Amino acid sequence: MRRKKSNLNKKLNFVLLVMTTILILLIAITYVDTNIIKQKTEDKSSANTEDSSDTNTSLDSKVTEDDITDSSDSSGSTQADNNSSENEEPLPDDTSEVEEPLPKEPIVLAFAGDVNLDEDSKPVARYDRENKGILGGISQDLVDVMNQADIFMLNNEFAYSTRGSEIKEKSYTFRANPKRVDILKEIGVDIVSLANNHALDFGQEALLDTFTTLDEAEIDYVGAGIDMDRAKAPIYYTIGNTTIAYVAASHVIYAMDWYATDTQPGMIGTYDPTLFVASIKEAKENSDFVVVYVHWGKERVHEPVEYQKNLAKIYIDAGADAVIGCHPHVMQGIEFYKGKTIAYSLGNYWFNASKRESGLLKIYLNPDGTTDTQLLPVMNDNTYTYQITEEDNRKAYYKFMEDISFNVEYDENGFVSEKIN
Repeated sequence: MRRKKSNLNKKLNFVLLVMTTILILLIAITYVDTNIIKQKTEDKSSANTEDSSDTNTSLDSKVTEDDITDSSDSSGSTQADNNSSENEEPLPDDTSEVEEPLPKEPIVLAFAGDVNLDEDSKPVARYDRENKGILGGISQDLVDVMNQADIFMLNNEFAYSTRGSEIKEKSYTFRANPKRVDILKEIGVDIVSLANNHALDFGQEALLDTFTTLDEAEIDYVGAGIDMDRAKAPIYYTIGNTTIAYVAASHVIYAMDWYATDTQPGMIGTYDPTLFVASIKEAKENSDFVVVYVHWGKERVHEPVEYQKNLAKIYIDAGADAVIGCHPHVMQGIEFYKGKTIAYSLGNYWFNASKRESGLLKIYLNPDGTTDTQLLPVMNDNTYTYQITEEDNRKAYYKFMEDISFNVEYDENGFVSEKIN
């Protein structure tokens, strides 16, 4: 035991010796560093003193004898106050918030009316025949406008599917091959309405395929869904600090089994607007701007039906900021209610029409919170859709639109405003 203890003592003595040596070295290093820092500080202070002396000398040389006499009683305190002010750092303001700058450009929402990509439709036949992509059917300037919009929406008046059986009792049934969804991508479509009288032309199987096709193409849809919760649900987009909500419904539904239920795919209707109004209110609670896109009215009639006018106002009272209509396949007028835009029908955008006026509607959400509405003059002529550019034809178009609109006027660029009576 003694030997072991003796060996232990030797080890302890060696460890103590090493630790003592390390401690001495650390003290020496600290002493040297302190002297170096002190010397640098003194050198810097000396340099600052010399600079200050030079500066004061320069400033003093500019002071007149009268100035010295007049300020002899106060110069000391004034100089001290100045030095104190210069040396003090401003206290942080913990309660202040840095506001993000407003966006310099408006958010642009664009809207078109009815589009038909049925495999037997004239637009698709033209698309395949011309072999120019979408430019075979829609002019370059319109394609540019659609793609440049922040959000572009239209009415998808058909199903995407190769399945299902058509409803024999209907005069017209529309179904597109799912590959045709690429045409929507070409024109920059972000969201479509499926609340219309053709989405279920080939039954629920084709409607389900439509959901899948749009999902895979990353194109949103409103107005229909796997069940009623999805059909009535708003879709939201956030751009900068602004959130825009979209909802859609149809006042033209072929049969009762086209309605979505808790367990059945389908669409949301607005014959009784109660459920749809609830969706609008939900959208308003969660967004800054609400778009309502609705299928309604009477075909090939430029005058909106009275119920359209009533429903539009109900929607706006519930929280809608813009109401966009389709289904008549012709243009109907524009109206403002409580400063909100109502476009009763945007007509056929790319459809089986010989020659009809159409329009591309743009709503600008300005950085200052105001909005502007612009209608670009469009013609759907034998399945070729183009913007009207010739001056006389543009004037005639806007004159026509003023005649069918309600207390509004259009300037030469298509901006719409309420008339001042």
